[in-house]
Amino acid sequence: MTSESNMHTRIICLNIFLTLLIRICTSNAPVWAQDSTLGLLEGYAEETVTASRLPKPISQSAENVTVVTAAEIEAMHARTLADILNNVTGVQLLNQTGPASLAFTLVQGANFNHLQVMLDGVPLNSLADNYTDIGLVPARIIERVEIVKGAASSAWGQALGGVINIITKSLRTERALGGSLSLLQGERGTRETGAELTGGLNSFGYYLSGSFQQGDGFQPNTRTETHSLFARLSYDLPRDGQVSFTLLNGRADRGNLAYAPLNYRENSDHRNLLLVLALNKPLTSEVEVELTARQHINLYGNDTGTMEPPQPLQALHFDERTSGVGARLLWRTATNLLAVGAEYEHVRMSGNDTLAQTDLYRRRADRWGLYLNDTLTVGKLSFSPGIRLDLTGSSGEQVSPSFGVTWQVTEDTLLRAYTATGYSLPTFTVDRPAEKVWTSQVGVESSAIPWLWLKATLFRNETRDISVYDWDSSGWSMDRQVRQGVEGEFRTVPYLFTSLRGGYSFVDAVNPATGAIARDLPRHTLHLGLQYDDRRYLQGMLNGRHIWWNAADYHNGRYQGLIWDLHLTATPFGRGNGRPELLLSLRNLFNGSQYLDEAYRNPGRSIEGGVRFRF
Repeated sequence: MTSESNMHTRIICLNIFLTLLIRICTSNAPVWAQDSTLGLLEGYAEETVTASRLPKPISQSAENVTVVTAAEIEAMHARTLADILNNVTGVQLLNQTGPASLAFTLVQGANFNHLQVMLDGVPLNSLADNYTDIGLVPARIIERVEIVKGAASSAWGQALGGVINIITKSLRTERALGGSLSLLQGERGTRETGAELTGGLNSFGYYLSGSFQQGDGFQPNTRTETHSLFARLSYDLPRDGQVSFTLLNGRADRGNLAYAPLNYRENSDHRNLLLVLALNKPLTSEVEVELTARQHINLYGNDTGTMEPPQPLQALHFDERTSGVGARLLWRTATNLLAVGAEYEHVRMSGNDTLAQTDLYRRRADRWGLYLNDTLTVGKLSFSPGIRLDLTGSSGEQVSPSFGVTWQVTEDTLLRAYTATGYSLPTFTVDRPAEKVWTSQVGVESSAIPWLWLKATLFRNETRDISVYDWDSSGWSMDRQVRQGVEGEFRTVPYLFTSLRGGYSFVDAVNPATGAIARDLPRHTLHLGLQYDDRRYLQGMLNGRHIWWNAADYHNGRYQGLIWDLHLTATPFGRGNGRPELLLSLRNLFNGSQYLDEAYRNPGRSIEGGVRFRF
């Protein structure tokens, strides 16, 4: 996009919002009045989470769990899952060079390949390196995101560093047709269009969503184009129960890098298809069974070459296919919640270099998992034991126990303690032992201080058999680390329609054999946020984040100050179906630089605006 068209876009967006501000200021809305909500996050402690495969109140969850709601996702104008995670305390994104670009997620210093990313409990990770393309998961389909920080293998299998569970939007079956349309346009050719339809008729329900994103990128050779289609269909059985079908199909074509000093460029293409068939059936008033079958196809290509003269160097292409079934029995009583389940999947993967016309590998495996997770409530105490056995088919047998306790000390103060072992599988291309961790956490959550919610967690993660590539010897070595630290969060009750939030995490990662502090890991992370909502005409969110990576000098990284993003949503005719919502985002307000490696610089200041209709 030219500088002239950039200026034209800015003028249009600013004119729209100047008009809106005049409309708001001259209205009769009491925008100055104090918010009438005096209770702090009422019902928050009873919010249901599924961190341990048990749908239970968060007050009974011993794990360190952060929940991002649909309202928060819309307020931050999130385009993909990456935008959502970028604003979560204790979570860091790496190599995010623009909208829908490749991004690598870290949690409490745990690498991206140690995290299990789930869509309604179904894994999305790749076989090659356990990576999930979070830039290809559209935010519009997400009802909420639950982030479990720390080992969660007793419930989910290979989840050494944690779990990110994406819960998609519920079907709105109370009427035949509803949905939304949206269009966003910004600098650097950034554009997003999307639509969703939802409704029901008698026993049938449906939710359909499609989106398209593109952008010229903020660095050389970082143009991105993505397409996504999501569908869920459901049928309520005559005698209780439900059958549902889910489809997620995505495609991304990206320029990942053009590094002039090395005369090097890199491009990728990604195709992803997930199909899930599920049956939920109550057997009694206390017992429910769930059966699932799934197929996951993951096609990925990575092409590299020189820039001057243009010449290809390598063209790698991978074909991954997973077929799986699962069964879970859920037993609820007044004081006990028990989940027992079994899973099986057949995985196969092939890789080749089409430029050299050679096969790199062909592998397949059968994997089994058996798990039991329980929550027993005795007065103000909740005990949560769990255990899982996995037959990985490539890295031997893995047994993952866990135990947690929560104590409701008072009505507004909760204590947590959790310990567990966990594992993650190394790359499927070679035979190596599973990577393992022993995690311990102690935390407190309280709203005893008026108008303020606080949460703090101490954690210690002892990892071993972590695969680390040694560039000096051009080989793999097995590393040990102790990652310990603290994480804290706060939120305030809205006052004058305005609330504050923030979070800080510190990770001290040390090699216990040498005492050396690990480099290239997020040592300090800070998040700050301010949100305004007059509940009628204007909503705004200001988010700031800072990550101090403790990077090695040769990266030439920069991470000074905070990166601030401002998002405004205006409804000049009030809120409701059929009324336009005008959207404006100013990203990286002060044009800050914050990146681990100079080859993957963060996007500079940009503006985008658009409109959304609900019906």
